[in-house]
Amino acid sequence: MHYDLELAKKRIERLDKARIARALEGATTEFQHVFQLLPLLLHLNHSGLPGFLPDAAEGIADFVLSDYQRKYLMMNLPTEQANTLIQKITQKQTALLPVIEGVYVMGSISSVAQTTESDLDIWVCHRSQLSSNERDKLLQKAIALQNWARNFKVEMNLFFMDQQRFRSFQHVDSLSTENSGSAQHILLLDEFYRSTIRLAGKPLLWLHLAVKDEQYYDKEVQRLVQEQQLDLNQWVDFGGLGALSANEYFGATLWQLFKGIDSPYKAVIKILLLEAYSWEYPQTNLVALDFKQRFLHGENGHFEQFDPYMAMLDRVTEYLTRIEDFSRLDFVRRCFYAKAHDSKNEHIANWRNQQLAQLVENWQWPPALIEELNQRGQWKIKRVKQTYNRLVQVLMLSYRNLVNFARKHKVDASIMPQDITVLTRKLYTAFEELPNKITLLNPQISNDLSENHLTFIEVNDSRHLKAGWYLVNQAPYINELSQMRYVEFNPHLHKLVAWAYFNGLLTANTELHISSRRVSLETLREFVADLRLSLPATMPPATDADLQRNCKIRDLMVVVNLNTDPTQHLSNDSLKQQIQQSDLFSFGAEEKSLVGSVALIYRNMWNEIRTLHFEGANAILTALKTLSYKIHKGATAPTIHVFCYSQYYRQALRNVLSVLIHKCVNVQTGYAINQQPINMLRVAGKTWQFFFEEKGINLQEIKGVPVLGDTPFGQTLQQKITPPEVKVDRTLKYPFEIDFFASEGFLQFFFEDNQDQTFNVYILDELNRIEIYRNCEGEKEQKIREINRIYTTANGNGENPYCIVQHDFNYPQFYQLISQNGQARIVPFHSRIAH
Repeated sequence: MHYDLELAKKRIERLDKARIARALEGATTEFQHVFQLLPLLLHLNHSGLPGFLPDAAEGIADFVLSDYQRKYLMMNLPTEQANTLIQKITQKQTALLPVIEGVYVMGSISSVAQTTESDLDIWVCHRSQLSSNERDKLLQKAIALQNWARNFKVEMNLFFMDQQRFRSFQHVDSLSTENSGSAQHILLLDEFYRSTIRLAGKPLLWLHLAVKDEQYYDKEVQRLVQEQQLDLNQWVDFGGLGALSANEYFGATLWQLFKGIDSPYKAVIKILLLEAYSWEYPQTNLVALDFKQRFLHGENGHFEQFDPYMAMLDRVTEYLTRIEDFSRLDFVRRCFYAKAHDSKNEHIANWRNQQLAQLVENWQWPPALIEELNQRGQWKIKRVKQTYNRLVQVLMLSYRNLVNFARKHKVDASIMPQDITVLTRKLYTAFEELPNKITLLNPQISNDLSENHLTFIEVNDSRHLKAGWYLVNQAPYINELSQMRYVEFNPHLHKLVAWAYFNGLLTANTELHISSRRVSLETLREFVADLRLSLPATMPPATDADLQRNCKIRDLMVVVNLNTDPTQHLSNDSLKQQIQQSDLFSFGAEEKSLVGSVALIYRNMWNEIRTLHFEGANAILTALKTLSYKIHKGATAPTIHVFCYSQYYRQALRNVLSVLIHKCVNVQTGYAINQQPINMLRVAGKTWQFFFEEKGINLQEIKGVPVLGDTPFGQTLQQKITPPEVKVDRTLKYPFEIDFFASEGFLQFFFEDNQDQTFNVYILDELNRIEIYRNCEGEKEQKIREINRIYTTANGNGENPYCIVQHDFNYPQFYQLISQNGQARIVPFHSRIAH
């Protein structure tokens, strides 16, 4: 096969120029400055230029100075220095062997979806044989340049790529907000190839070779090299798109869901593209392949106007139309419009606004809908909840369709255990809805959810409404509460207030109102003030290091007698009695507890907000016992705030409860020296003795200490993970370091190597109950495959033989115990099983 590489080069150069022009058109002056200057700053390492780093390597292959860059040098450096640098560049004196082979921008830049908020995602392809010092310097320079761009309000992400490592699937660094780690490879390359713009350096070989069968791309390149038709030193080549398998969809799907946390509208489009790809499988025609084939063959003649975002939308539209899912088609169009509509430039007559207007006309949208979408930055809670619920519904439907696709094809996820741990935990915190968790609405939907008035209404006896608390986002001037007027319901006041506070409805300027026989407006205001002082409404995102550890409690607020206050019913005679603090839990002749309700509101290390509620005579006992199970040995003690809202004995109750809770936490974390039974309480006429043990408090009235039961998962998994002669260790003797990683809601496996080539497995189930399997044989990677397959094939309809408590993102987590200086240390299980 003969290739006209020179003709292909001319077409690609024309495409790059057209895309650069489109990227600059309508962009801010600051964006234009950063976009045009970046290649020069990567090419030169000069003390008078931004990003300078002493001793950093420099040089981009085949660098050509632009007029803009020349003017910048002349205006910002002394004339002699500027002329010297210009001469150095034009005479190719920068480096005998440039450190950078090519600089390419990808993503929405130059597309109809580029807005003033768009990030600059840059691939910097560096030379393969870099020393660790040279690479470190480059990474430091990247950080400096990203900070420089941020000064111009441009978010720029530089990804350093090695083409040789990429082709061998070794390109992945640790997974982060911008880096997909091992979650995807070919699908990432598909996006890169369909949207890339070469800013400097060598051209991309793949774009220039119209190979008939991508499966043989590498062989065809080698043939061209052997026949001396091709010199690879003149190109950058990340490889072909022929190796896409079903295995990659799972990791890519998780990655797009993760991106949906910060960019929900874009994530809907991309995850539906993945679903469309899976629907075509195994004859998937990737958008980049379709684009290259038509572009190089000169079809339609104007492919310099090819828009990667429009191509995605067209493919998704075709798929949803063919399966007749017009509801999701309408929603994905709204998401596309929200992604592409730029409120700062909506009145400018540029090509983007013209194309968007044409799309809206084709979709036959009414003006009212367009105006509503244009005002989404000012949406309030009802509209935001509606959109959020629909976003999650569409994302999760695509996710489940792709999981079913993976099950159908019996795939092994092409993602490493250490990455899936972080990724699924991020998704778990963002999307998993649990009874005791505050759902945080996506802040990207609207800029400001604050309300001038909030009314909390308690309903007890109603034929039309559930008993509990209702939130109305206005003053209470309407007497009757209707099903349509309230914005949120919860059985408990503390959780409803917390929901409004952490979602930004309730601020310092919000006027509060309440309709309740039990809780006064003064009490409500006190509680809100205490909540605001105890728990900040927002916190920085959890780091990957945080997500590798257990979700231990970071900040805890204990709320006593907010909902139910037994002291309200005390008689004047009983109030005159002199009492001991110990009498507060078994008060008067009837021995009633003066603690009627206890609520826990806490933020964990993953930035989840959780709440728990305990009510009745034994509320304090159940609260202490539950809290003790959530505090792990060796963990840092959380910040604790205790508040009581009783009508009487408020300070006394607060003091005694504060002592009890701090003692409970300190014993569990190991800060209390005496771990013998240290407390005896009489509560509601019964005497209880506390035993502080490794796995929480045991309470003893008369009978013995309860024993943890066997877990059904461990009984059945034994057949899978160990030979029949291996016995399960029920003595619960295990490395105490495991407690540091215990995370409620997840199934966790800890591998420990023995000297005889066998290994032990410690399993914590979703309730942190432990089981131990000793002297296991075989390959750990194979065991991980088996466990993951067990999980992903459990379909929730009674065909789950392992009794796993399955949610969407509580995937099994894997760790390795290693010995360092005689002490055990736990690290994420690193494996090459995906490749």
